[in-house]
Amino acid sequence: MQTKNDVNKFIQSYVKHVEDKLHNENQLIFDYTDTAYGKGITEIESILRPLWGEASLAHSENRPINKTILNKIIDGIDPLSTKYWGVLSDRDQRAVEMAVIGYALLLNEIVLWDNLTIKQQEQLVDWLLQINHIELPNNNWHFFRIIVNIGLEKVGVSLNIEKQNESLQVIESLYLGNGWYSDGSPNQMDYYVSFGFHFFSLLYAYFMKEKDAKRSEAYKERALIFAKDFIYWFSSKGDAVPFGRSMTYKFAQSAFWSALAFCDIKPFRTEVIKGIIFRNLRWWRKQPIIEYNNFLPIGYTYPNLIMAEGYNSPGSSFWAFKTLIITALSKDHTFWKVNEEPLPLLNERKLLKEARMLSVRPESDQVYLYTSGQYSKSEHLHNAEKYAKFVYSNLFGFNIAHSNYLRSQVAGDSMLSLSEYDDLFRFRRECAQISLHESYLFSEWYPWHNVQIRTYLIPFNNWHIRIHEINSTRELQAIEGAFSIPKPDVLKGANAEIHEEENSSYVSDGNLYSTITNLHGYDNGGKVITTEPNTNILTSNPILLPSLEANILQGNNLLVSAIYGGTQPPVLENVPRFFRERHGFRVVQGESETFVQREG
Repeated sequence: MQTKNDVNKFIQSYVKHVEDKLHNENQLIFDYTDTAYGKGITEIESILRPLWGEASLAHSENRPINKTILNKIIDGIDPLSTKYWGVLSDRDQRAVEMAVIGYALLLNEIVLWDNLTIKQQEQLVDWLLQINHIELPNNNWHFFRIIVNIGLEKVGVSLNIEKQNESLQVIESLYLGNGWYSDGSPNQMDYYVSFGFHFFSLLYAYFMKEKDAKRSEAYKERALIFAKDFIYWFSSKGDAVPFGRSMTYKFAQSAFWSALAFCDIKPFRTEVIKGIIFRNLRWWRKQPIIEYNNFLPIGYTYPNLIMAEGYNSPGSSFWAFKTLIITALSKDHTFWKVNEEPLPLLNERKLLKEARMLSVRPESDQVYLYTSGQYSKSEHLHNAEKYAKFVYSNLFGFNIAHSNYLRSQVAGDSMLSLSEYDDLFRFRRECAQISLHESYLFSEWYPWHNVQIRTYLIPFNNWHIRIHEINSTRELQAIEGAFSIPKPDVLKGANAEIHEEENSSYVSDGNLYSTITNLHGYDNGGKVITTEPNTNILTSNPILLPSLEANILQGNNLLVSAIYGGTQPPVLENVPRFFRERHGFRVVQGESETFVQREG
């Protein structure tokens, strides 16, 4: 995928599938899964979300949207139709789906508005105006109301100033500074910042640059600042670090960059922005989930319900089409004429303070996000795995537990898992306090109310060091997990290299290498855990997870390990050394050393 024509064909292939399914079955309801909001609204998602691409393409080609989808909208907004999309209630999922109609109204009238009779236009207005009469959660959802209202204003509907200001003020209250928003909960800074806040704020800035110039300029400035941080989530080969909830939205990861291109805002050269978008799209085109059944099923790189949230349906994944708004740009636009360029020179380390992350890039195709203090108070499914692991990586992805019972089901990569010797494990979730630095991250957390753990994460050359000071009133079993890799398929002649030693464990499939070494306190040796299949977000294979084990006694305990993960074999003779000193900890490797001041 490299040209406008490539993207056009990609959109058309999916829209045709939606069209064919509607023609053949007269519905898009998927009986094999359900959501918290029911299959009927799932169908609305499946009809409307592709419009992020289809309406954009129709705009650039100066034509109406697909006729089959248009007819479904006409049925859906007609209160006398058996297909009526209904009356909204508070916090209604249908409010989310309204936003793309608002966007379609903001484009030229030929795309949607002029294809409706006067009566149908009135029905569309009535149905959309419901968004001003329901309660919305105080998060990115307020942008849906904002976009719907300016879309309605574009076609002559008087703006509900009270509700519009209410939503604009909620969005403002969630701004953290330095380009970052928090998605409702004060500890949730994930991809929603890019495709739930900046994406819509850029659309607002584009369409309201004259009517609301001051706010539009503020939104543009915030996007320019955010881009300088967000670029650190992407690798040179096009993939991005899986992190947080809603991973099923797939290439929506790059929707922010498409919104920048759409609005002609340039934190980097157009060539660089184009490269980020298209490398990401090409990476996704290689994943089996993209061509799966001509649809975008639930999952990240493969169909997987285990990693889903309760609001995920097969139609949900079409939010990925937000990235395809670049097709709204005419074929003569500069964006299509320039050549892609690689990522600019980025720092090997960058503290993303508002996101509570430290980005480390030992190689341009390797991205590691160290985290402390991230957590979604809305408690989405598998919150701890999606927000609270020690490190997230584009190479290794992350594991989702099948249960909290047995290490093979917990699959605790980049986590310290603890149990009371009953195989029922707990791990870091919410942090009581954190401290963020250019050279390390600190967190204090409590897996039980009477077990205090003070964790230091220290990137060091191509390794990183984990230090856990544990004050416990319980006797516990601890398992420290490194990065995990797919178990090779022996029938294809592939075998993993596995080593379990007294003080370390190591595994490689010839492409990825992961090892963990005891520097202090792990008295039960190194073990490679084989997890259940479908636990890793990147691969359905069972996973091989190097780990160390320790016994935690009542009182004060200290655990220290060195972890390596990469695409080249680690030099095992060059494992960093650890020294505990009066006021902190010293890590040494050859002539390199780092001193970390003890917190508190």
